[in-house]
This record gives sequence, structure tokens and C-alpha cells, in this order.
Amino acid sequence: MSRLKKGILEAFILLVLLAILLKLVEYWTGVNPVNNIFEKKNALGSIQEVAAMLTNELEGGTDGKVSCYIKDVSEEELKNINYIMSNLNGSVDSFQIHPKIFGCQKVVFTIARSDNSYVYDAYKNDVPIPDEKKDAQVLLERVVKILKKTVSPTMTEYQKELALHDYLVENCVYSSGSPDNDNEFRAYGALVEGQAVCNGYAEAMALLLSCAGVENQYVVGTADSGSRDHSSDSEKNTEHRENHAWNLVKINGYWYHMDATWDDPVGEEDILSHAYFNMSDELMERDHTWDKEKYTPCTDMNWNYFRYEHAYFENPSDLGDYLTEKLTIKPYGSLECAVSTFQINEYTLKGIYGVPGISSIFYSTVGNEKFTVLTLYVRQ
Repeated sequence: MSRLKKGILEAFILLVLLAILLKLVEYWTGVNPVNNIFEKKNALGSIQEVAAMLTNELEGGTDGKVSCYIKDVSEEELKNINYIMSNLNGSVDSFQIHPKIFGCQKVVFTIARSDNSYVYDAYKNDVPIPDEKKDAQVLLERVVKILKKTVSPTMTEYQKELALHDYLVENCVYSSGSPDNDNEFRAYGALVEGQAVCNGYAEAMALLLSCAGVENQYVVGTADSGSRDHSSDSEKNTEHRENHAWNLVKINGYWYHMDATWDDPVGEEDILSHAYFNMSDELMERDHTWDKEKYTPCTDMNWNYFRYEHAYFENPSDLGDYLTEKLTIKPYGSLECAVSTFQINEYTLKGIYGVPGISSIFYSTVGNEKFTVLTLYVRQ
């Protein structure tokens, strides 16, 4: 046998052995090493990138298995993927992570679309909801009913947002959450059952706003829970940080924070509040924290509820005139306004105690000197 033929035969044998070895590696690990080499440059390098990829898949209607390659992402981070993603359109049910080869790993996720996703597609695009998705069908019926009752095509974005915010706060009761009732964490619990935790409020708000044509984002972060008690008893406001969810809403080109959960306060008075309706980053971060790199900045206050409704004051005299006028017309119930540059106290409010027809006045405040929301509870 010539030297050339012998060299070709040896090369062929080596190639066959290499192919067999690669197949054995793929059989043992579930990963093709050649694919890993070519995918390494496209591998996702952070849990945020993985979450964004999965969110895009869910928004596109994917329901089932999705795979990607990762590098420098730990298994522990993958276990907490649902806490990083916006779960509005669905979530990760499970994942399988393969061994690391050439610096990157293949991960196969099983993702499931949420009822919200089916409802949005049905409402906006007339896509039929599958027969087996009974909860989604019920949720769609409720969303259609709510939107028909609360909004109209002639409304501005602000008017739609306000109407939907007020509906949710007035028709949902805050729950501390039950491990036996997953609905409380979903829009279904807030809109159909009328009881939800913050996730349910935020999902419901996002779904209603999206169907009404108002651009929004679902925000995941933390908050000082004691601040949401609007009771006048300051001893109840013991703060501790906990996971929280709320919304960003785009009104006339500007983005704002809106926290419907915290506008449904826990306290002695059952009121409709707007203390967290269209807030800037600066004001929201007093008691909320979030990953600012992940969400759109909110720097404007023109469409804040109190600014827009002409219930915002920068000196005690204007506040006193406003309160006296409002209480003279209706000397009972609740009344909201916002102030800055001065503190609310008995001296600031002394002028309203002489309004005829009032037997007692209680008040509470939320915020600080930069922006304080005052709520009066007036009894005849």
C-alpha cells in the first residue's frame, strides 16, 4: 500500500473514531459538542438575557419547549428565573440543564402561556381560546365586561388609566396570599374572584391597560410594606422589605409608576386612594426598589393624579382655601390632595375645623416634604 493511500485510510479512521466519540459524548450528555463550539459566541451571558429571551418567546405565543445556550449563568439563577421574568404572558414550568462543554451549556426550558396571554390574543386579535382553557375563557368574559363598563374609544390615555385603576381598587380586596390558591397571584384572582396579592393586582392592571390600548410594563421589585397602611395610627407602620409588583404606564409619551395595590390601603378607612398614581422614579424610590436598568425611566410628573386634577399645593394658604371650599360643598366622606415644601400638622389644618356640618376630622399622610399625599376622613 502506498504511503498516500495509507495516510488517507488513517485520516478516514480518525474521522470515523472522532464522529463515534462525538456521538458517544452527545449520548452521555445530551449535547452535541460541535453545536456548542458554534453556539458559544451566541450563548446568553446573564440571567437577565435568558429571562428576556423567554419573555419574547411567550409574547410570541410559544407554549412548550425552548432551548438556548448559556455561559456564566448558574443553576441557582435558573431556578429563580420566574422571579426575574414578567410573568404576564406565562412562566417557566421546568428546565433541563446539560453539562458544560467548551465553556457553554445547553438548557431546555418548558414554558407555558398564561391565561392573560390567551385573553389578550382573543380580545385584540380575535384568536379563539382553546376549549380546554376554561379559566381563560371566564377571564375573557370578565375583561370584556369591565372594559365595556369603564372605558370608551373617546377617552384619553389618562382617562382610561384612571377609570381602570379605580375599578380595580374598588372591586378587589388585598390578600396576604394562600399557598392553596394560585389564582390570588394572577389577574384571574383580582378580576374574577375579587381577591389578590400584589402580583394579581399588577397582572390585572397590565391586562386591562393592554386590552384598552394603553402601553405599560409589569414591574417586579421590593417595597417597604409598612408604608401601604394609610391608617392615621403611626404605630401600625412598621416597615419591612418584601417582594412586590406594580406597573409602569405610558401616558402621552411619558412613563409613570402606578401601584394599584398600595392605592387599595390596609387600614381602618376603606377608601379609594391615588397616592401611587403616576409617580416619578424619584418619588417612587422612597419606599419601592427595582432594577432601574431593566425598566424605562420615569422622570415626569405632569400626568400625576394630583398635578393633573389641580389638587397639588406648595403653600399652606392655597391648601387651606382648597380644603375649605371642598368641605363646604361636601362636609363628609374622604378627600385627597398632595403638598410639597411644607409639613402637614394640626396647625396647617386648623382652618378647616370651623367648616359647618363637620363633627370630626381624621387625616393620614404618605410621603415626605418633597411630595406628601394628604387624605382626610370627614364625618358629620
